[in-house]
Amino acid sequence: MSLHPLNYPSRLLDKLTKPKRIHKTKMNITPVPERGNKPASKHNFGLNLASMSSKNSMKGSLLYQPNLVGIIGGMSPNVTLDFIKKLINTSNECKQDENGLPFVLCSDPIMNKVNDDTQIVEILRRKRVFLERSGARCIVMPCHLLHSWYEEVSKGCSVPMLHMGECVANELKEAKLKPLEAGSPLRIGVLATDSGGFYQDKLQKEGFEVILPDKATMEHAIIPSLEAISRKDIEGAQNLLRIALQVLLVRAVNIIILASDDVRTILPHDDPLLKKCVDPLDSLAPSTVKLAQSAIKCSQ
Repeated sequence: MSLHPLNYPSRLLDKLTKPKRIHKTKMNITPVPERGNKPASKHNFGLNLASMSSKNSMKGSLLYQPNLVGIIGGMSPNVTLDFIKKLINTSNECKQDENGLPFVLCSDPIMNKVNDDTQIVEILRRKRVFLERSGARCIVMPCHLLHSWYEEVSKGCSVPMLHMGECVANELKEAKLKPLEAGSPLRIGVLATDSGGFYQDKLQKEGFEVILPDKATMEHAIIPSLEAISRKDIEGAQNLLRIALQVLLVRAVNIIILASDDVRTILPHDDPLLKKCVDPLDSLAPSTVKLAQSAIKCSQ
């Protein structure tokens, strides 16, 4: 198994062991010039096709492909690269292009050194505007942690900006799952660390019951698993994660969302437990391809 440890475990563990801050305070963000005066993108799967239909919106752009994807790189370069591979493979499977979709990646390691919410939002907004000006017809952020600031970053965006939680929720809804227990609601497990809480709202809006790890599982399985990874104790991390997954499965969940960039690659790809799990990047990639295909139709 090829395991790529993430490069920010210490920061994440600090967030897990300290009282969680509420990011609802009003922030004074330096205004960023927007491209045009178009309304903010809607959130239904990110498919705000009206914002993609004008050919004039591409004037002055760096690139001119009507299906250009803008990618805001995440905290971990390995996760970003993993998403790009999935995006290219999905595009090839859909016969979109034998070489994959055209994309522009904006990735900056400075994000790992910034701890102020206001500064993080401003940096992300500037990246978003850069991608818009580069000609991106849609924008994605393949990073759970960055989705903590999705609402602030996407506000005023002139092109659709996909939300990973919505992509997963829509895919599960289209799968038409059946409850494991008669008369019970569809239960979806969400294995999150600190930044995956947004899944609860997105899933509940689609009628799912969300099951989260309890306090004991967090303290005795999930957090120790991340600590084991930081010590390069791969086997220990895998065994602890298996325990956390089993605890969720015995609560009759249909599927478990691996809602953390830290746990996505801990288990080997052939582990039987992964058959009951969803990697959000596997939902985000086809959603991005679908949106890019729609952009081509709107430009014709």
